[in-house]
Amino acid sequence: MTDKIFFFHNPKAGGYSLRRVFETHFRTEKQCPIIENDKVGHERLRGDYAHFRGYDYYAGHYGQDIFEAVNQGHRCVTNFRNPLRRLISLYNFFRFNVKLSEEELRTERFRAVAFAKSVSFEGFVSSNDPNVDVYVRNAHFRQLANSCWDLETTKEIDEVYRFVDEMPWYYVCEYPEMSIAWLRRAFDWNLDHLPRENVTRIQGDQAADLATLDDRIWNVILAKNDLDFALYRYAVDRFLSRVTAHPIELRNIVQQGTRSVVQPLAERRSVSRGL
Repeated sequence: MTDKIFFFHNPKAGGYSLRRVFETHFRTEKQCPIIENDKVGHERLRGDYAHFRGYDYYAGHYGQDIFEAVNQGHRCVTNFRNPLRRLISLYNFFRFNVKLSEEELRTERFRAVAFAKSVSFEGFVSSNDPNVDVYVRNAHFRQLANSCWDLETTKEIDEVYRFVDEMPWYYVCEYPEMSIAWLRRAFDWNLDHLPRENVTRIQGDQAADLATLDDRIWNVILAKNDLDFALYRYAVDRFLSRVTAHPIELRNIVQQGTRSVVQPLAERRSVSRGL
């Protein structure tokens, strides 16, 4: 029998691919329908989540507030990605991939999308509009501490570290094969690879790109994401210590020719820049 799972889906960090994997292990009637998907939905429900209790599987851009309301012995998982790369992907996705009518773009619900379509990446990450900032400012930390749709949280980062330590498994985008190896062991699932879905690939002068970012943009992002960078670094270090504690799995991954073991070393250096 599959364990009950609550998936804290971190946007633009490989989450839709993971959801497809999880959904195959739960009957449809055991999967909770979407509770909320944005700031407007979060404010509409006003914390009224009790009537969503009773499902075995929850997945969405949900925070601790929802988990605490529906938890019935669920095992928590989430997905990590270098916060800078996540923000670049989010901006490009909003600007180039999301197709909405002019009427929809004028609504509060899609203000962040409309804004991304009208400004540069620097303008997007520098915004103080709460409807934009909920996507930009320490979003993953706030999600695991309280809610990604609420800019306020009183939890300390050590509390979130402990919560991550309690997770039986989580995904790290920069280490896909090692993440899947750990998933097989954590849940005893027969999974060879992760099917990639919803990958944002944009080319053009207006697209945000890591290679073109200057120090000014770096400083803005670091100032707004000090907790997310610290959380990511902590999670990756814990991830590596857990996975590499099983040398047979690690040796099999290396023998398959994957670059996931060595490629993220440069990624980890970039995460540490300015910290």
